[in-house]
Amino acid sequence: MKTTIKTAAMILSLGLFAGCATNSSLEADVANAQAAADAAMKAAKEAQLEAATAQGTADSALRAANAAKDSAEACNERCGRMSEKAMAK
Repeated sequence: MKTTIKTAAMILSLGLFAGCATNSSLEADVANAQAAADAAMKAAKEAQLEAATAQGTADSALRAANAAKDSAEACNERCGRMSEKAMAK
């Protein structure tokens, strides 16, 4: 968003210094720059929401993976004890 605003400001200032911008043209340029800035802000907010959703999904997947690991380790311990008991007989 900042890049878009900076670019729009640079274009507008260059136009003013070059003398090729009239008031109506300047107003149109400002309106276009504001529309671009608004669109960029909307896109940034949507991206932030999607990133938060992805982080939530990743956190859930990590919890599930840790639970599966814990279950596998517990099962491995039980199987080891059963094998030891069977070998001892």
